[in-house]
Amino acid sequence: MDETLRAMVRLRAGQRCEYCRIRQEHVPLTKLQVEHIVARQHDGADDLSNLALACDRWK
Repeated sequence: MDETLRAMVRLRAGQRCEYCRIRQEHVPLTKLQVEHIVARQHDGADDLSNLALACDRWK
C-alpha cells in the first residue's frame, strides 16, 4: 500500500480511530495505523473501502 492511499485513509478518518473515534492527539505515544478491514490473506483488497484507521486497542 502506498503513502498516498494511507494519507487518503487518514484524511477520511479525520485523524480518529474509525472504530472507537479516539483522536490521534489523545494517544500521543502511539500512532494510529491504517489496517485492512478484511485481511489480504482472506482476499481483502488494498482499496480505500477496505482500509480503516485504527488505534492499538483494535489490534
